[in-house]
Amino acid sequence: MGELNDWLTQTKSDMPELKDFITEVESYFSDTGFNASQHEKALETKLKAFQDEVKESLKTEDDVEDKKNND
Repeated sequence: MGELNDWLTQTKSDMPELKDFITEVESYFSDTGFNASQHEKALETKLKAFQDEVKESLKTEDDVEDKKNND
């Protein structure tokens, strides 16, 4: 794992635009490799939260539009 951590650290230094992404995925790496199922589950959770946020914002806009049409 030491080599991988060194490489990730060096990549963050060489490519600062990837720093946030690498920092986000680092926790899914271990001595046994990449924990894809844990990463997938985290992505699904974040995607669901984002979808819910978008649905809620659209619902609010629809309610405002309906209210305008009723006035």
